This record gives sequence, C-alpha cells and structure tokens, in this order.
Amino acid sequence: MVDYQQGQRKRTLAVIAWIILVAAIVLGLLNIQYKTWISVIALFGAALLCIPIIILNTKNHYTTAGILLNLIILVVISLSLYDGDGILDSGILTYPVLIICGALLFGRRFIPFVFLGSIFSVVAIVYLEIIGQIHPTIHSARFSDLTPIVIILLIASLVVWVTMNNYENNIDRVKKSRAELYKNNILTLESWAKVLEYRDIETAGHSTRIVELSSRLAYALGCSKEEIEQLRRGSLLHDIGKLAVPDSILLKPAKLNKEEKEIMQKHPLLGKQMLSGIEFLETSIPVVYSHHEHWDGNGYPQGLKGEKIPYLARIFSIVDCWDALNADRPYRKAWPREKVIDYIKANSGTMFDPHVVEAFLKIIE
Repeated sequence: MVDYQQGQRKRTLAVIAWIILVAAIVLGLLNIQYKTWISVIALFGAALLCIPIIILNTKNHYTTAGILLNLIILVVISLSLYDGDGILDSGILTYPVLIICGALLFGRRFIPFVFLGSIFSVVAIVYLEIIGQIHPTIHSARFSDLTPIVIILLIASLVVWVTMNNYENNIDRVKKSRAELYKNNILTLESWAKVLEYRDIETAGHSTRIVELSSRLAYALGCSKEEIEQLRRGSLLHDIGKLAVPDSILLKPAKLNKEEKEIMQKHPLLGKQMLSGIEFLETSIPVVYSHHEHWDGNGYPQGLKGEKIPYLARIFSIVDCWDALNADRPYRKAWPREKVIDYIKANSGTMFDPHVVEAFLKIIE
C-alpha cells in the first residue's frame, strides 16, 4: 500500500510539474520583453547552481529525463518571476514557491539549496538593477532591500523544512511498520507450511523447493514482482486445506477409492475457505483454489479449462507436480528425473498450459 501511495504521489507531482512548467513558460513569454540578456544569464546561472544538488538528491530515484525536466521547471520559473518592474514590485516574494516545489519534487534535503539559489537570484537582480542593466525605475532596489527578502525566504524555508520533515518521517515509520508486518506475515505462512510437513503431508523441504522454483518460473515468464509475491504466498499454503482431511485418507499407503478421492479433492475448496477474509492472502487464493485444474478442463474442483484457469495457478501446478513426482509418497516411490520430464511433456496441452511447460522445461533442462 505504501509503495502504491508513493507511486500515486510521484504521478501527481509529475502532473503538477507539467502544469507549472506550462504556466511558467507562458508567464516567461509575456515578461520576456522586460528582460535583458544579462538578467537572463544571471537567473540561468542561479538555477544551474542547483544542478549538482539535484543529481545528489535524485540519485537512484529519478531518471536523467526526470532530472532535466525538473531542472527546466526550476530555471523557467526563476526567469518568469522577474517582470522588469523592480525587485520589490515584480512578485519576487513568490520565490518561496520555488522552495515548496523543490521540497515536493526532491524532498526536504533539497530545501537549503533552493533557498541558496533563490538568494543568489535575488542578489543578481538587485545588482543588475543598481548598475542599470535591468530597466531601472523609481523603485529600483538597494542592497538594504535584501534583508527583508532574505528573512522571508528563510522563514518560508524553515516552515517547509519542518512540514516536509514531519511528512517524510511519518512515511518512513509507515514503511518500517509495513515491512515488519510483512516479515511477520511471511514467518507465519512459513510456520503453517512447516505444520503441513510435520504432519507428513509433504516431504521435508517441499514448501521451500516449490516456492523457489515457482518464483523462478514466474520470473522467466515475465510476471511482475507483485505477481511473484502472490505466487510465493500461494505456494506456501497451496495444500492448507489438507489439514481438514482425515489421516486415514491423507496418509493411506495405497491408492484412494472413489469416496476417499472425492474427500481429498475437496482440499482446494477447504483451503480457499480457510484463507478467505484474510486481506493479506486474498490475491493468493487462486493458487490455492485452482492448482489442480487441468488445461483440458478435466481437473478439479471447478473443471476450469484453458485460460479460464488463473495464470499463477497454471504456473504453480507444473511446479507442484514436478516436486511431488520427484519425492517419495506413502503409496509410491519417487520417479526418476527423466521420467518426470517425459510425463510433463506428455501432458502439455492436457494437464498443463503448453506455454508454461515450454518455459518450465528450459529452466529444468
């Protein structure tokens, strides 16, 4: 949830940045008639002072294109703030907008450098007014006018710094809490998987093997990080429904009769019922519920066919079959590796999704 919110925040800021950019360009074009080449160079120089700081604050967070876009925004806004009517009458007090934009786009670490860049721009404009290079008026500035401007910018910087500091600290606390919660949830799932192994439903290490192999297969098939996490959770708990199956059936050292088989085939539904209502596991339930469905529609519990079977369940079903056939069971010995490979090949298009089989065999072979 935190990652999603951060993504939403970045997208929102990108839209705001574009709006500011367009507005600043329009404002700059309207005011360009008042500017001389000296003031333009001075303001560009002030903005360019922030380049190293932008790079430092955006490393590993923004692309080069993003850095350049934000730099352009900063420069254009700087150019647009001065309209040639004098430092005190040109809306110079809107410089705090730069500080706010810098904080929103780059975080609190960027605030001191936007503040310094703003001060540099103000000093440059005052100096150019004094020497007459920028249309001097009766309101032309003096160096003594810098003091109130600097104080206002300093106060604005401090206010924005405190606000952003609190905001970022809250985000960090939420991220740490969520990370701890996620860690505890995973440990809980692994404990449940161990319970299945201790009951002799699965061979030792079965849960670890299928989680790792199914993750590799999903990655090879181009699944997203989120989908792989969903698959990992579903893999750990795929047979959780077997906890409700009697030992006389679960551990029977022979093939099951019709009635026993019907009871055994209820475990996907039982697993779904056990996990339903647990928000953390909702997206992993399709793996638990549908990993015994067959590509040709002859699986259970729903008899789904082809692409109607959830994709993650199709991926996991091959991995589960592979590990099961490679291990001893109460009613049979483990199969030789080549025999298992031949079995999976033979059932491509009947039990298993052919596309997934192809990717799986590349990993195994």
